[in-house]
Amino acid sequence: MKDLFQKELYQIHAYVPGEQPPPESRIVKLNTNENPYPPSPQIAKSIRKILKDGLLRKYPSPDSAPLRVALADHFGLKKENFLITNGSDEGLSLLFRSILSPESTVVMPYPTYSLYPILTDLELNSSKTKKIPLKSDFHFDMEALERAEGNLLTFAHPNAPTGIREDKNSLLNLISHFNGMVLCDEAYIDFAEPDTSLIREVVNHKNLIVSRTFSKSYSLAGLRVGFLVGSEENISLISKIKDSYNLGLLEQVIALTSFLDQKYHKKTLEKIIHSREKLKVALEKMGYSVLKSETNFLFAKPPEGVDPALLFNYLKQNDIYIRYFSDEYCREYIRISIGKPGENKKLLSVLKSYQR
Repeated sequence: MKDLFQKELYQIHAYVPGEQPPPESRIVKLNTNENPYPPSPQIAKSIRKILKDGLLRKYPSPDSAPLRVALADHFGLKKENFLITNGSDEGLSLLFRSILSPESTVVMPYPTYSLYPILTDLELNSSKTKKIPLKSDFHFDMEALERAEGNLLTFAHPNAPTGIREDKNSLLNLISHFNGMVLCDEAYIDFAEPDTSLIREVVNHKNLIVSRTFSKSYSLAGLRVGFLVGSEENISLISKIKDSYNLGLLEQVIALTSFLDQKYHKKTLEKIIHSREKLKVALEKMGYSVLKSETNFLFAKPPEGVDPALLFNYLKQNDIYIRYFSDEYCREYIRISIGKPGENKKLLSVLKSYQR
């Protein structure tokens, strides 16, 4: 049987997601950067209308046209600048497949979203990954990234798992100097300072593609809806290799309903950002070194004498899930998703009990 599969499959490593406990469990889940609040209450009405009208028997819009129009109106672009995808991960996969040919090189700061090197390997065409280490302050090494040569430069903005956002002008300068395509993954941008997104820059930088998701700020991780933004030509080319009906009707309508409810979205963001800053202060009072975050999570170094791996296991034993990465760049840190106030309070209580 082994000879029936491509030999490269036996060398690559699969993506390792955060642990997902059963929905009925009482675990405080702060490990996968999900939104602790429910999505827009307006979606219940939209779902009832779909069922009442019997629309599930019909195929959905093949290109999620109503959602593309809404996004275009909101960002001041054309609907042709948008490709709706089955989660942002599908968008990333489509872009990698579109760009990478045999012996291509993907450049990325490191550490970053661990799916990027895996997507490179999945092309099974000897594409290579060039990882540029972050500086000691966990910011991108812009000079090293500018010097790097490759077919695709990919980065998260703000970065994961650090939560740090780079200066917008510095990123635009990097994009201008890079000779290949650039992917800016903005999964967490809604939690960042205003006017820091690069979405509207796709009209000025033809080599720029921006990725977004509805999983984080819109509380729709369970649906898998994302989108790519780029020049009309780039989006048209990438669209050629997407599945014919890559997003179901329920996903399209729920995402659209959630996106149009900007008032609810803003309130949710405000609550999470407030909790983030409050949790950061509380952790620092306990001796943690916490990076400035513009996401819905914190990247924190425990006090001296506290082993992050042992702390991770202790929290898990006490029904609190966080994330720990054992690689050389992250092994001194833990990543904590922002929960509801009660969840954050329980986390702090268990952390204090560990340090007694």
